[in-house]
This record gives sequence, structure tokens and C-alpha cells, in this order.
Amino acid sequence: MNTSQRIYRTDLKLLRYFQAVAEELHFGRAAARLNMSQPPLSFHIKELEAQLGTVLFIRHSRHVALTHAGEVLLEETKQLLNNASLALARVEQIGRGEGGRIQLGIVGTAIWGGLRLGLQRFIADYPAIDVTFREKSPGDQLALLGRHEIDAGIWRMETCPPGGLQSEKLHEATFMVALPEQHPLARQQTVDITQLRHEPFVTMTAIHSDWTFLQRVCREAGFMPRVVREAVEPQTVLALVSIGFGLTIMADSYAQMSWPGVVFRPPTRPIPADLYAVFDPVHLTSTTKQLIEALKQSPADYPIVER
Repeated sequence: MNTSQRIYRTDLKLLRYFQAVAEELHFGRAAARLNMSQPPLSFHIKELEAQLGTVLFIRHSRHVALTHAGEVLLEETKQLLNNASLALARVEQIGRGEGGRIQLGIVGTAIWGGLRLGLQRFIADYPAIDVTFREKSPGDQLALLGRHEIDAGIWRMETCPPGGLQSEKLHEATFMVALPEQHPLARQQTVDITQLRHEPFVTMTAIHSDWTFLQRVCREAGFMPRVVREAVEPQTVLALVSIGFGLTIMADSYAQMSWPGVVFRPPTRPIPADLYAVFDPVHLTSTTKQLIEALKQSPADYPIVER
């Protein structure tokens, strides 16, 4: 085994003893600084030299001097102990819920709306916490939670998650009908879902959206939606709606923005689109819990852009 592969089992306490002697260059003063007697300090320094197989100090009758190896070790020790202190402080900070990283699964429609300001506030209040996002479908998020690859997932209407997971409602929301501005239904204040029976739909693919849930809503209204176009990005869907390819049903968060050629109308009977945080309570960290609490306090009401 070469030197770079050797595993050293030196106690950090020995390095602190060494640093005190190396900086004082006097065993008596170093012992006083460490609040210990001189004989055990001398013993520990010899123990460290034996572990490293090298002499660290040249001992004279009245003082000591560092060998070249000792000078190198002093420089490295200062950096090592400083890094150790920083690492322990970071762990302690994470334990208090003031630092760390949160891996958050999320559906693409969740960022807009009530969660946006909650996330802004959380990031401002806890700058040492790194929040990362993985945009995934609810099914993919469940798999990631099962493998502990994310700390929590966010999607809509998950009131009873499977497999020992728990959920908490973050934000109340509803779905809206998005129509081309020249569509006859755009003249109504509300739209009954049954009125969409024969309409062409433009949607996001099920893996990227809430479309599976919305298909169930249409079935409960007595029809299967006729999908004529699919897209991956919501802005593409709304662009296709504005051109006149069809209509769609999207979360009310998108109605906060102005989309040229598109109007939003609420369903006559509200379709809930509430956002939930889903997590494993056994592995819920204090930082993730703080984020969930911050998101639950997000403002619930935002203006709807009317055209």
C-alpha cells in the first residue's frame, strides 16, 4: 500500500495538542493553554510521532523547535481543524433546520400561484438551504420518494398517498377552462364541463401534467375528451389554444398571466386543483418540514387576468 492509500487513524485531539505545542514551542505553556499537565501532553505528542513514524519536534533543554515535517504538519493541521469546525458547524446548522439541501419533486403547474411567494420567502429566510427541483409526474415522484431520492413531492389532489406516505395540503386551487378568445363559450361567465362534450382538446401529455385526473373529471361528466393535439410545455398548449386548435383545462395559476388570444373561465361546478406535499414521515427532515410549513402559509388568493 502506498502512502496515498494508507488510512490514518489519528485522533483530532492529538492534532490539537500538536498545534498548541507547535505554536507555543514550549510544552509548559502549551499544557497551560490546554488546561492539562505537561507529562500527558508530552506522552500524546510522542504518540502522534509514533503514529506518523516521524519526529515533529527537536527538543532542547529549554525550548523545542519544529522539524520540517512538523512545519508541514502545522500548516496542514490548521487547515484540517478549520475544515472540521466548519463541517461540524454546518451539520449543527442543518440539525437546527437552518441549512442543508432539499430535493423537491414537483409538477410543472405547481410553481405558479400560491407556492411562488412561499418559496421566495423561504429562500430569503433560509439562504443556507439549497432547494432543488425535479419536475416529475406524480407516479415518478412516488418512485423517487420510495427510493429516498427526493425529500418531498408536490402534486395535485393527493389526499391518501400509498405506502406509508403522508400528505399535507399546501394551497387551494381550481382548474379553469382555457378557450380561444373568439370561442362562443368565452362569452359565458362560467362553463359547464358537459358543454365541452364535442369540443377538441389540446393538452399536455399525461406524464407531464394533471391530464389523467382531468380525464376522470370528463368521464364523470359523461364523455371522453377528444384530444387533437398534445404538447410537453404548457405555453405551447396555450399557444395552440390561441390559434384555435381547441381548448384545454389548466390550473388557475396560469390565468394569472396574460396569454394573447386566450381567455380563462371557471367551471360552473368548481374542479379542485389543490396542491399537496407528499413525504415519508420517517425520513422527514427538519428543513423539509420548515419548507412545507412555509408553503402552507402562502397567500391563497391572487388576481385572475380577465380579457
